Amino acid sequence: MNIVITVSRQLGSRGSYIAAATARELGLRYLDREVLNRAAERAGFPDEKMMALLEEQEYKRSLFERILEALVTLPSVPMIPSATLREGYAYNDVISTLMLNEDISYEEALQEVREDQQRMVRATGYADLIQQVVLDCARAGDAIIVGRGGQMILQNMPGVLHVQIIAPEKMRVQRLMRRTGVDEKEAQKQVQRSDKGRMYYLRHFHDVDWRNPDHYDLVLNTNKMSVDAAQALICKAARQLAR
Repeated sequence: MNIVITVSRQLGSRGSYIAAATARELGLRYLDREVLNRAAERAGFPDEKMMALLEEQEYKRSLFERILEALVTLPSVPMIPSATLREGYAYNDVISTLMLNEDISYEEALQEVREDQQRMVRATGYADLIQQVVLDCARAGDAIIVGRGGQMILQNMPGVLHVQIIAPEKMRVQRLMRRTGVDEKEAQKQVQRSDKGRMYYLRHFHDVDWRNPDHYDLVLNTNKMSVDAAQALICKAARQLAR
C-alpha cells in the first residue's frame, strides 16, 4: 500500500504532532525540515547558511507585497495617463511609497529595493528546488510531507491525501504560551507572523490562498480534538484512498 500525505498546519494547531503520530502509525517517512536539507544538498550547499536562506523565503514578505498594502490608500485612477510615462515613474514611485510608509531615507529605500530584487531571484530558485524535492519524495512513496506548499505541488498527483490542520487563534496562542513559556502578547505576535508568512509564501509561489478548504481533502479543527483522534481520522482516510 503506497501512501502519500501532505499536511498544511497553523502554528499552535498541533499539526506537527498529529503528522508525526500519523507517520508512526502508518510507517511513513516524516518529511518537514528534511525537505529543506535535501534542497540545500541539491544546491551544493548543505550547511546552516543555506538552510536559513531557504527558511527565510517561507516567511519573508516581498517588498512589492508591502507596497501593494500601502497603495490601497492611493487613487485608483492613474494620475499619469500615459503608460509609457507611468513606466518611467514606476521605480521612483515604489521608492517614494516605501520611504513614506516605513519612514526611511531615500538611500535606505533604494538599497531595500535592490536587495529585494536579488532576494526574489534567489527565492524563485529555492522554490524550484523545494518543488523538485517534494516531487521526488512523493514519487518514492510512503511519506508524509509537512508544509513547503506540498498540497499545491502535488495537487495533480493521483492518490495523494491533502490535509489541513487548524484551530482558533485564541486556542493557538494559549498552546504556544504553555509550550514555550512566552507571554500572551508575544505568543499572539508569533502566531500572526506565522499565519502571514504561510499566506505570503503560498500566494507568491503558487498564487493561492492557503486557507481555502478547496485545496484539501480533509480539514481538521483541533479546538476540541485530541492528537490521537485527529491522527485516527487521517489514517482512516489515507488507507481508504490507497486501496
